[in-house]
Amino acid sequence: MDSEMRDRAREAVRRILEAASYEVEDLERPLDLSAIGAGECIIVQISDQGSEIGQFDRTNYRCRVEDQEVTSRKLLFTLNETVRTGNCTRWGIAELQEYAGRAAAASVLGERLDLELGQAGPAISAAAPAMEALGPELPHVPVKVDEKRARAISGESGGATLRFIPYWRYHYRSSGQKGYGTQVVTFNADKKGAINAINGAETSEELGQVEVSPVPVSAVVLKPMVQKPEAEEKLRNRVIDELTQKVRIKQAKGDTIFYEERVFKPEKKDIEIDLELVHVPVWQFKGKKFVELNAVTGVVLTEPMDTGAELL
Repeated sequence: MDSEMRDRAREAVRRILEAASYEVEDLERPLDLSAIGAGECIIVQISDQGSEIGQFDRTNYRCRVEDQEVTSRKLLFTLNETVRTGNCTRWGIAELQEYAGRAAAASVLGERLDLELGQAGPAISAAAPAMEALGPELPHVPVKVDEKRARAISGESGGATLRFIPYWRYHYRSSGQKGYGTQVVTFNADKKGAINAINGAETSEELGQVEVSPVPVSAVVLKPMVQKPEAEEKLRNRVIDELTQKVRIKQAKGDTIFYEERVFKPEKKDIEIDLELVHVPVWQFKGKKFVELNAVTGVVLTEPMDTGAELL
């Protein structure tokens, strides 16, 4: 759904919740509304995006009212019939029509709408801490390997920490040419990759699709140690080194043939670089041994992705 339809849906859901005597407030995307009343809190998301819905369905939310934790429920309105959910109440057009009509009737009669959303979301326990959506909002690759699966892969039973490692994802394009006599050297290149913003290590692997949304409040977000100007300068110098060519030019003067070696380098102005800061999630386990695991691919890392950097 587009932004205008999402706004209209948000207002329709707001009126339904208000008719049920909930106090409703707006939330930052990817969430939409929070509604408090009758000793519970309802978190509302309105979306057709599979990644947003998946994160919403997996996340447990804690709500406090006057220092008291209340029951939390999740309500999703979506027109996307292909995405699967299992941990939230789900509304489509049919449900919206039913409850909107009942809300209008309750308003006319001066009554409170009796709104039943079914069972509450998954229980929160000390053994399985709930994820919260109130952490910092930042561009990151969504977590695809949850803690339970990551722990099984790692084989460790110690404490687990979800860490977000900053990377400078780049796309550079080079052009231009130089020549000497009949010899012409071109510097055409087009490449994508990423540079670890903690230790400067480079990877040619595709990081994956990035979304901008809050990360769990319990997660550790590492601060970049390699700043953007430094990363850009190092990348530009490396590109120049890679594209530099030594050319042996044959020349003849009378009966003599000799060769001259010339070095051709691209100009800095002919190298265009786009840099974007993104974060890659990593599970870190501290048990009998120290294990890190990519939370997107599930691959156990042979080397740490950071150097004990500061937290953001």
